[in-house]
Amino acid sequence: QGAAPTRIAATPTPSPTATPVIVTQQVSFVTSDGVTLLGTLYGQGTRAIILSNEGDNNSFAWVPMARQLASLGYLVLGYAYRPEVSTAGLPSQGLRDLQAAIAFMHAQKVTGITLMGSSLGGLISLKEAAAEHFDALVPISAPVAFEDVQLSDAELRRITTPKLFVTSDQNDPFTSDTYHMFDVTPQPKEERIYPGRRHGLALFQGTSDLLSTLRQFLQRYAPVE
Repeated sequence: QGAAPTRIAATPTPSPTATPVIVTQQVSFVTSDGVTLLGTLYGQGTRAIILSNEGDNNSFAWVPMARQLASLGYLVLGYAYRPEVSTAGLPSQGLRDLQAAIAFMHAQKVTGITLMGSSLGGLISLKEAAAEHFDALVPISAPVAFEDVQLSDAELRRITTPKLFVTSDQNDPFTSDTYHMFDVTPQPKEERIYPGRRHGLALFQGTSDLLSTLRQFLQRYAPVE
């Protein structure tokens, strides 16, 4: 069993501070089965972060976070899955799309990659981390299974990448799934459980310390070079 989860009291969200101008670049890359995906690179750097979408496949929801992370010195990729991931309920295709995003970032000659995903994006990031080691892994409101992608306990035990699990305490099945994944996965791992029903990226709008927690986690396991 892992350490007891950290529960965070709700506090007002501070006013956003001005962020520096971030260089962005529209990019495309091709999956192993020949599908062209579109994405945006934010910032510059040799440490990369890949942001994987929720089931609605809305990559624009990541833009504020992508800019924040780029301002810290990371090279950040936001991308859209192929349409079938959301329209046909085929999250396994999202996993294939994430693998293409990883290959694309390796081609940028980065020295390391962090996977960050919300909801469905968290699930496929965890699934990929069971097969490959990364700098860090941040699943936000991730389920342990959805449609044709499931995580077994054996796979969870193979995820040696440092992990920061994030969810709210009244968002089942995501809450109970997060507890289970945190318990089964090996160290190093951290868990942040916030009060309420907020799901996925909505947690960043309602919890004032989540961004600072994320920043500290990244500095510990994926420091900017």
